Amino acid sequence: MRKLLLWGMLGLAGLVRAEDFTTLLTPTERTATGIDRLTPAELDQLKAVVERYKSGEVAVVRQEAATQVAAAEAKVKQAAEAAVAAPEAPGAAKKPGWFSALVTLRKTAEKPDKAEVLEGRLAGSLKTFNGRRSFELQDGQVWRMTETGRYSGPTLEAPAVWITPGFLGVYWLQIREAPLLVKVQPVKLR
Repeated sequence: MRKLLLWGMLGLAGLVRAEDFTTLLTPTERTATGIDRLTPAELDQLKAVVERYKSGEVAVVRQEAATQVAAAEAKVKQAAEAAVAAPEAPGAAKKPGWFSALVTLRKTAEKPDKAEVLEGRLAGSLKTFNGRRSFELQDGQVWRMTETGRYSGPTLEAPAVWITPGFLGVYWLQIREAPLLVKVQPVKLR
């Protein structure tokens, strides 16, 4: 309510070209708008805002802001068009460093970063199992469990998987949509 009254005063100030618009207010208007409760510094700030509004400075600031927003939107549109124009080829996703070392049989002395996760999807579905099994990914990789495990949940079609390196050459395969985390070893890599 107070903001509405202040905006009303700003409109009144634009119509009346007085030096100090507060002198034109009746005692009832001064009480209703809350001007009587403002500190001298707040009252001076309000008067400065009214003067800027009357002089057209607010319109200039709004125009500058609109120009900046339009420029930012153009940059975003240009970046989106560039991303669509140059899509990555399927299977060209960046593989973690440990995966490249495994494929080329290079030994790396570096400890893999926790962010180095191989992401993919299972080819086919994940059904209930008890024991050992192999997991074939959509990109042709095959990973086999090194220990027995079990899954007894709903059948999942092409669920997303994460494969992360562990300690001493152990790899962990995790199914995102299911409570399944198993030790695996690579059988076929691409």
